[in-house]
Amino acid sequence: MATVTVANGNCAVCEKPAAKRCQQCKSIWYCCRDCQVSDWKAHKARCKAIAADIAQADSYTIHKREFDRIRTTYGLDSPEQAEKIAELLSNTNVNEGVSAPEFAKMFGMTPEEAVVFLEWIKVGVKFKEDTAKNAAGSGLAG
Repeated sequence: MATVTVANGNCAVCEKPAAKRCQQCKSIWYCCRDCQVSDWKAHKARCKAIAADIAQADSYTIHKREFDRIRTTYGLDSPEQAEKIAELLSNTNVNEGVSAPEFAKMFGMTPEEAVVFLEWIKVGVKFKEDTAKNAAGSGLAG
Protein backbone atom coordinates (compact mmCIF):
# COMPACT_ATOMS: atom_id res chain seq x y z
CA MET A 1 0.00 0.00 0.00
CA ALA A 2 1.46 3.40 -0.96
CA THR A 3 2.09 6.03 1.66
CA VAL A 4 -0.03 9.12 1.18
CA THR A 5 0.99 12.39 2.77
CA VAL A 6 -2.06 13.83 4.45
CA ALA A 7 -1.66 17.23 6.10
CA ASN A 8 -5.08 17.52 7.71
CA GLY A 9 -4.76 14.82 10.39
CA ASN A 10 -6.44 12.02 8.46
CA CYS A 11 -4.98 8.53 8.39
CA ALA A 12 -2.51 7.98 5.55
CA VAL A 13 -3.94 4.49 5.02
CA CYS A 14 -7.72 4.65 5.45
CA GLU A 15 -8.25 8.46 5.56
CA LYS A 16 -10.26 8.29 8.80
CA PRO A 17 -9.63 11.07 11.34
CA ALA A 18 -6.26 10.38 12.95
CA ALA A 19 -4.80 11.48 16.25
CA LYS A 20 -1.40 9.77 16.04
CA ARG A 21 1.61 10.72 13.96
CA CYS A 22 4.67 8.69 13.05
CA GLN A 23 6.98 9.28 16.01
CA GLN A 24 10.14 9.32 13.89
CA CYS A 25 9.31 11.79 11.09
CA LYS A 26 6.12 13.33 12.52
CA SER A 27 4.81 13.90 9.00
CA ILE A 28 2.35 11.02 8.55
CA TRP A 29 -0.89 10.54 10.49
CA TYR A 30 -2.50 7.24 11.46
CA CYS A 31 -5.81 6.41 13.11
CA CYS A 32 -4.55 3.22 14.75
CA ARG A 33 -1.57 0.94 15.19
CA ASP A 34 -2.87 -1.51 12.57
CA CYS A 35 -2.81 1.18 9.87
CA GLN A 36 0.66 2.29 10.92
CA VAL A 37 2.01 -1.27 10.85
CA SER A 38 0.40 -1.97 7.47
CA ASP A 39 1.99 1.21 6.03
CA TRP A 40 5.46 0.79 7.54
CA LYS A 41 7.00 -1.07 4.58
CA ALA A 42 5.98 1.73 2.20
CA HIS A 43 6.73 4.55 4.64
CA LYS A 44 10.04 3.31 6.09
CA ALA A 45 12.56 4.73 3.56
CA ARG A 46 10.78 8.07 3.27
CA CYS A 47 10.42 8.26 7.05
CA LYS A 48 14.17 7.87 7.62
CA ALA A 49 14.94 10.51 4.98
CA ILE A 50 12.46 12.97 6.51
CA ALA A 51 13.81 12.33 10.02
CA ALA A 52 17.38 12.90 8.78
CA ASP A 53 16.33 16.17 7.10
CA ILE A 54 14.65 17.31 10.32
CA ALA A 55 17.75 16.46 12.36
CA GLN A 56 19.97 18.36 9.93
CA ALA A 57 17.64 21.36 9.97
CA ASP A 58 17.62 21.31 13.77
CA SER A 59 21.42 21.18 13.78
CA TYR A 60 21.62 24.17 11.42
CA THR A 61 19.11 26.09 13.54
CA ILE A 62 21.04 25.46 16.75
CA HIS A 63 24.38 26.28 15.09
CA LYS A 64 22.99 29.49 13.54
CA ARG A 65 21.50 30.56 16.87
CA GLU A 66 24.87 30.07 18.58
CA PHE A 67 26.65 31.92 15.75
CA ASP A 68 24.27 34.87 16.18
CA ARG A 69 24.80 34.84 19.96
CA ILE A 70 28.58 34.92 19.53
CA ARG A 71 28.35 37.61 16.85
CA THR A 72 26.30 39.93 19.07
CA THR A 73 28.05 39.09 22.37
CA TYR A 74 31.45 40.04 20.98
CA GLY A 75 30.25 42.88 18.74
CA LEU A 76 31.30 41.04 15.60
CA ASP A 77 28.34 42.48 13.73
CA SER A 78 29.73 46.02 13.75
CA PRO A 79 31.05 47.26 10.41
CA GLU A 80 34.56 47.63 11.87
CA GLN A 81 34.67 44.10 13.26
CA ALA A 82 33.08 42.64 10.11
CA GLU A 83 35.77 44.35 8.02
CA LYS A 84 38.50 43.10 10.35
CA ILE A 85 37.18 39.53 10.09
CA ALA A 86 36.80 39.73 6.30
CA GLU A 87 40.35 41.03 5.96
CA LEU A 88 41.71 38.35 8.28
CA LEU A 89 39.94 35.55 6.41
CA SER A 90 40.80 36.84 2.94
CA ASN A 91 44.48 37.37 3.81
CA THR A 92 44.93 33.91 5.31
CA ASN A 93 46.42 31.11 3.23
CA VAL A 94 43.43 29.19 1.85
CA ASN A 95 44.99 25.83 2.75
CA GLU A 96 45.74 26.85 6.32
CA GLY A 97 42.86 29.08 7.32
CA VAL A 98 42.87 30.92 10.62
CA SER A 99 43.12 28.75 13.71
CA ALA A 100 40.29 28.82 16.22
CA PRO A 101 42.64 29.59 19.16
CA GLU A 102 44.18 32.48 17.20
CA PHE A 103 40.74 33.82 16.25
CA ALA A 104 39.51 33.41 19.84
CA LYS A 105 42.45 35.38 21.20
CA MET A 106 41.99 38.17 18.63
CA PHE A 107 38.30 38.64 19.45
CA GLY A 108 38.27 37.77 23.17
CA MET A 109 36.18 34.59 22.99
CA THR A 110 36.70 30.96 23.91
CA PRO A 111 38.27 28.61 21.35
CA GLU A 112 34.99 26.65 21.30
CA GLU A 113 33.07 29.79 20.36
CA ALA A 114 35.67 30.54 17.68
CA VAL A 115 35.17 27.06 16.20
CA VAL A 116 31.40 27.61 16.01
CA PHE A 117 31.84 31.06 14.47
CA LEU A 118 34.41 29.96 11.89
CA GLU A 119 32.47 26.83 10.92
CA TRP A 120 29.34 28.90 10.31
CA ILE A 121 31.39 31.29 8.17
CA LYS A 122 32.46 28.24 6.11
CA VAL A 123 28.80 27.27 5.68
CA GLY A 124 28.05 30.78 4.38
CA VAL A 125 31.01 30.78 2.00
CA LYS A 126 30.04 27.36 0.63
CA PHE A 127 26.45 28.52 0.15
CA LYS A 128 27.65 31.61 -1.72
CA GLU A 129 29.96 29.54 -3.94
CA ASP A 130 27.25 26.96 -4.69
CA THR A 131 24.72 29.69 -5.46
CA ALA A 132 27.14 31.42 -7.84
CA LYS A 133 27.95 28.11 -9.52
CA ASN A 134 24.27 27.26 -9.94
CA ALA A 135 23.51 30.71 -11.30
CA ALA A 136 26.37 30.44 -13.80
CA GLY A 137 25.18 26.98 -14.86
CA SER A 138 21.66 28.21 -15.43
CA GLY A 139 22.73 31.27 -17.37
CA LEU A 140 21.54 33.69 -14.66
CA ALA A 141 25.01 35.01 -13.78
CA GLY A 142 25.85 38.31 -15.38
